[in-house]
Amino acid sequence: MNKNNIFYMLASLILLYGCNKNDNIEFTDTPIIETYLYPGDYFRLKVNRQIPFYTDVDYSEDDINNLSIAAYRNNEFTILTPIGDGNYIDSNFIVAINDYYNIEFEFNQKNISAYTYIPTKPQNFTQSSTTLIIEVFDTTNFEPPAIPDPVELSWDNPDGDYYIVVVENIELAPSPINDFGDEDPPSNIFRKSPTNGSSEELTSREFLYYGTHRIILYHVLPDYAALYNNNNTSSQNLTNPSTSIINGYGIFTGLNSDTLYLEVKKD
Repeated sequence: MNKNNIFYMLASLILLYGCNKNDNIEFTDTPIIETYLYPGDYFRLKVNRQIPFYTDVDYSEDDINNLSIAAYRNNEFTILTPIGDGNYIDSNFIVAINDYYNIEFEFNQKNISAYTYIPTKPQNFTQSSTTLIIEVFDTTNFEPPAIPDPVELSWDNPDGDYYIVVVENIELAPSPINDFGDEDPPSNIFRKSPTNGSSEELTSREFLYYGTHRIILYHVLPDYAALYNNNNTSSQNLTNPSTSIINGYGIFTGLNSDTLYLEVKKD
């Protein structure tokens, strides 16, 4: 799966910029960081600027596309290269498992910093079946189709870490299980809520398309799980669930994954 799919979902929770509409609250130009570090990728970071409700506010003189951002990997150091639209990279700074990462930069006369590390790949990720048979509704006798047993997923989690399961249909032209009528086709991706357990189950009701599905298990950090669960964040109540970011909002986190496959077929 393109791991950015889950990133976009979580990014939608943090990129709700703004300030409190209460006239007694002064707008503070505070950067919003969006960074997900995945092993094997080069280091990349995005910095966004808040968009307030007010029209008459004072922005800092900092250029969001020309910040001096220092990145550290364990004892290594680099200055990230700006590439536009608030994006910064270092293609020689390759993310690796168990490494620790820090960033530092100045914005609005404050020192912005954050840290994270890269968790291990999920261990012993298994599934109870590689095929899920979903019966077609019989319109001749109107008998409800039999409900198949759920697909059980399991993995090792002796330390109670956080994991999240994402399922994606990877067919070029997925065949819907039910007729969507005149409605727009729904997404070919669904996901489970973060868990610190060691199992999940996928029921037939969660699948909307036949065909090959990728099942991705992400090993995530607590700040990632907090961001996902903090779905009451809004532009009128901008909070920062990540404890690693100082003087900023957003997410700066590492993650890792493993993948299984499931065929969803007609009876």
